[in-house]
Amino acid sequence: MDKEFSTLKAQLVKSFFRLKHLVLDFHADTGTKYEEVGISIAELELMKEIRGNALDSDSNTRISDIQSLLCISKAGVSRMLDVLEKKGYIARDIDKNNRRTLIVTLTQSGREVLSDLEKNTDQLFVNIIGQLGESQTKQFVELVNKFVDATDDALK
Repeated sequence: MDKEFSTLKAQLVKSFFRLKHLVLDFHADTGTKYEEVGISIAELELMKEIRGNALDSDSNTRISDIQSLLCISKAGVSRMLDVLEKKGYIARDIDKNNRRTLIVTLTQSGREVLSDLEKNTDQLFVNIIGQLGESQTKQFVELVNKFVDATDDALK
């Protein structure tokens, strides 16, 4: 391996760990507000995803949609739903038209928590996007997705 490759590899590894550290800091810095209501950022994203679900709707977010969004297993989604249901933030009902389908909806308490936490995270992302700008933010998202795809491919 040449020196240029070794340097690039070291920079990539360092960037990877900086990103990992940032994610941990993000959870810690925003954690106090989330800890008050007892949910994680992933659970918040799940709640956002099901906000429009209704018992009489044909276009509800499905469990598979949540799996895809959060990049977790069906069992992981099920555990998150259990936690949110025990805290009174969601309700699970069987679809009367298709008894094999589960409909997950937000309770009033869940709607209130979601609204409060969204205000908190929205301001954080306004600040981040404000510093990066729209163009660099889009580039970042595209590069992160390419990096994850390339890493997934390399690990297979």
